[in-house]
Amino acid sequence: MTDSAEVSRRVEASPEKHFFIDMLVKDIELLPAILDLVDNSVDGARRQRGEGNYDGLQVELTISADRFEISDNCGGISVAIARDYAFRFGRPKSVVGIPGSVGQFGVGMKRALFKMGRWFSVESRTDDSHFTLEVDVDDWAKQQDSDWTFTLSHVDENYDASREGVGTRIVVTSLHDTVAEDFASTQTLGNLRYQLRLRHREAMDRGLRIILQGEAVIPFVPELQQSNEVRPLYRTLVLDEPAGVVNVKIYAGVSEFAGPESDDQAEEFKRERDAGWYVFCNNRLLIAADRTSLTGWGDGLPVYHPQYRRFRGYVFIDSAYNELLPWNTTKTGVDQDSRVWRRIASEIKQAGTEVVQMLNKVKSERQNAELPEDRPIAQALAEAPKVRLRDIQLSTRFSYPTPRLVVNRPNLRKIQYSVEKSRYEAVAEVLDTSAVAEVGRRTFDFFYERQVGEDD
Repeated sequence: MTDSAEVSRRVEASPEKHFFIDMLVKDIELLPAILDLVDNSVDGARRQRGEGNYDGLQVELTISADRFEISDNCGGISVAIARDYAFRFGRPKSVVGIPGSVGQFGVGMKRALFKMGRWFSVESRTDDSHFTLEVDVDDWAKQQDSDWTFTLSHVDENYDASREGVGTRIVVTSLHDTVAEDFASTQTLGNLRYQLRLRHREAMDRGLRIILQGEAVIPFVPELQQSNEVRPLYRTLVLDEPAGVVNVKIYAGVSEFAGPESDDQAEEFKRERDAGWYVFCNNRLLIAADRTSLTGWGDGLPVYHPQYRRFRGYVFIDSAYNELLPWNTTKTGVDQDSRVWRRIASEIKQAGTEVVQMLNKVKSERQNAELPEDRPIAQALAEAPKVRLRDIQLSTRFSYPTPRLVVNRPNLRKIQYSVEKSRYEAVAEVLDTSAVAEVGRRTFDFFYERQVGEDD
């Protein structure tokens, strides 16, 4: 077949740039896009230090209504990597990431930059190279669609790191209108800080500092209550997949809860949002406080109810082959079609069932037992301190005291009533207690002693 004949049969299928940019950013929200950039810095720390100590490494984010900036000192991007694939839309199969890395698909940085604004710069220094890339997105999109290259505005392949150190600095300006509005919101910044403390708690625990608006982010510390009488559940699972091995650790138990005793006062549960399952992939949080059918609630477990507000479960899924990890492309949710996830989900339900059964018994104690000695589980929970996961005494079963057979006590009566919140809090403060039952008993005793008197 002649060349002209081949050309005549050719059908144009290359993407139009504006369409590509719009589709690329459509499936990711603003905060996950920012977290993708932080992921890159964390991967840089891991590339430098492995699973060791990250003291001295830091990531700093500064955000305003007209500018976004993130900088780190976590090793930088070499000129060679920048030229060959760092700015490509998709990671070539020949490129092998570091073991345990978060980045996988090769779109995170570009998607985040396009998501936020119409102009960006990336400057990076390594031990021996330095480059700067500046891109006006509108101008780049106007170039012919066959040209998908960027042009480095500065290159130094004989860089001396002793002058200005190593690391990467990214700046985005000409922010999209909705992004500028979000960045002006204190709620957006608060949510970002919350996500950062959850999602990169392991790296921060190793010493990495993440700074947002000049203030260090305090990492989330997974904890469960543990004592001689209350033991959290801990199980491991090794999935030997054709492409590699996936290691799974599951912890399930309960956490302290400060709030009303009655399940009917759900609006009073200030920390209820912390209840549920937390799933990490390569130590990056994938889902937080999940109370949906994804982790068995309403599908094998009861539908979530405030009586389960103390429930905490933690799942750590790790693999050197991050394509096996059950996350979606934005790393904001689970790929429920993943065979790995389906096997893990079955184990999650079994673990959750043990804790839920205990919490049901705690509710039964509260409803049926009039005296503290008839509530051994509740008493054990009240006395069990919180312990970090790494200090948990490992047990494959969730253990707690055996419920006591409650003897019918006809000479006792249970009193339950509601009062205005501010008045209750004033009385509780005077009595120096936060226990609703204690407030009730003592106020009843106070009335009885003054208005009825002691029995003869």
